[in-house]
Amino acid sequence: MPITTSQLAERLKQARSQAGLTQEQAAEAIGVPRTALVQMEAGNRAVSSLELAKLARLYGRNVAEFLAEEELEEDPVVALFRVTPALAEEAELNRELHRCARLARQASHLEHLLGRSAPRTLPVAFELEPLGDRWTAIVQGRYLAEQERNRLDLGSSPIWEIAEIIRSQGVRVTELDMPDEISGLFFHGREVGQVIVINQRHSRARRLFSYAHEYCHLLVDRDRTGKISRHENRQELIEVRANAFAAHFLMREAGIHSFLASLGKHLPGRRMQTVPTSLDDEGVQVYERKAADQKEIHAHDVVALAHHFGVSYEAALFHLLNLKYVSQDRFEMLRSERAAAGGIEKALRISKWDENAHWSFTEQLLRLGFEAYFAGEISRNKLLELAEESGADVEDVVAVLADTDAEDAVDAVLPAE
Repeated sequence: MPITTSQLAERLKQARSQAGLTQEQAAEAIGVPRTALVQMEAGNRAVSSLELAKLARLYGRNVAEFLAEEELEEDPVVALFRVTPALAEEAELNRELHRCARLARQASHLEHLLGRSAPRTLPVAFELEPLGDRWTAIVQGRYLAEQERNRLDLGSSPIWEIAEIIRSQGVRVTELDMPDEISGLFFHGREVGQVIVINQRHSRARRLFSYAHEYCHLLVDRDRTGKISRHENRQELIEVRANAFAAHFLMREAGIHSFLASLGKHLPGRRMQTVPTSLDDEGVQVYERKAADQKEIHAHDVVALAHHFGVSYEAALFHLLNLKYVSQDRFEMLRSERAAAGGIEKALRISKWDENAHWSFTEQLLRLGFEAYFAGEISRNKLLELAEESGADVEDVVAVLADTDAEDAVDAVLPAE
């Protein structure tokens, strides 16, 4: 059943508002007087197919959304700020997150044109008991980390490429300049898909942790349209669970044991093995007491462990405490030596992380854009619009098109005269 003129008018008004544009800005962008746009949104003026296409592109939506029988879904960014009103006045953050949502919709549209729409939800769902206390949250986080590592066949090795792993599950990932108190956020919806946004101001080790943290939210907190992870909310049970997940997803216990064993470090105390005998008795118990220098953990061990798994010095140290490789007193001493970590890395010639390696929508959107262009699904101008909106260098895209068009011209088969 076709929608009514008043329904279309309301959807146009809603989409403009969610895109953060005034009527004057929208009218100027599509080349009509402001009064014309006012009449469109009031349902007093017909909208031509060309105008509708321009408005859809401007608002980062598909024409089909405006004409579909079901209602437009609420903008997930609007929902985010509604549940986090303290950040509603962050104009730059508001603008950038709306831009992320528009790019995500563009990506969904391109995937639809190419016949390979991304899944709306992750291909797995975990049945968990409601959280009642912090210990339960930690236990659930560790359980989820184990299950997801097994499902993805990641073994116990480091996963520095965690953003790629998350992307392989149909999640869009990007990084933005956000207030320092925000580590990351997630949102999802029918048209935007699943999106994780990380604070690009933070160190690479912290960003890797945040990717895992937000991924946990997508795995088990999909009843929410989205959530912003802030320092002041770290005591919330779902935040505790996500932190426990991130810690154990990045550093699997078996991997820690294996790496430390390669350094000659073992759990303190005695190891015991029971050897069976031919008699049906309790067997023979054999103990090994390790020398102190074998089991002692030093600051350089913590640095090596942190670098191996791509985590911070503190994160590695907390794992050592939880796994009882160090006592509380030893933990405090090693924690006080944190300032020496940089010097240890230099002395050991440990390569520093490339802190300028960031993920953005540019590569993800333009790859789809190029594919759609060469498949004949979008025009050259549309591809250049995508490049500009995603923050790419348009001249670089023009150069690529010039090279590929030239190659196509050489390989073309000309008709016989």
